[in-house]
Amino acid sequence: MEYTHFVSVAGLVCNDNNEILLLESPRRGWEYPGGMVEPGETIQDALRREIKEETGVEVDITGFIGICKNIEKDIVNIDFICKYRGGTLTTSDESIKVKWVAREEAMNMVSFTLTRKRLHNMLSAIEKVNCFNFRREPFEVVNEDYFTVGKSVFMEDYNAKI
Repeated sequence: MEYTHFVSVAGLVCNDNNEILLLESPRRGWEYPGGMVEPGETIQDALRREIKEETGVEVDITGFIGICKNIEKDIVNIDFICKYRGGTLTTSDESIKVKWVAREEAMNMVSFTLTRKRLHNMLSAIEKVNCFNFRREPFEVVNEDYFTVGKSVFMEDYNAKI
């Protein structure tokens, strides 16, 4: 069997004013920055590169928030939380506009169904990782779970013994 999975990354970038960074894509409207991981590239390097290319911003990755898969095209999307480190807002071929927006305003700006679903998860304050699988056309969540990071029965037993 030949495997043909693709991996994409995205980041919810926050600044010290509690605003988030959105860009207007020519294809999907307002969204958070992200894109495909290139062959030989680490996930973290891809995330930082995509954010810089699309917005001009440099970030520190501060957390992992979710993962989802398009089961029709075998694309796995990995979502992170990032903190603004520096740079000047800049547009690119993939961004018509780039701007900081209030968290409350962000959901009203994003109209693409999958992007809204992922953004809702990014903005929620839950301490679990969201994992869902979907079909894109028409958009349908096939299944969805929330997982606690790093906690398992095995680890609890292990920690009790040391």
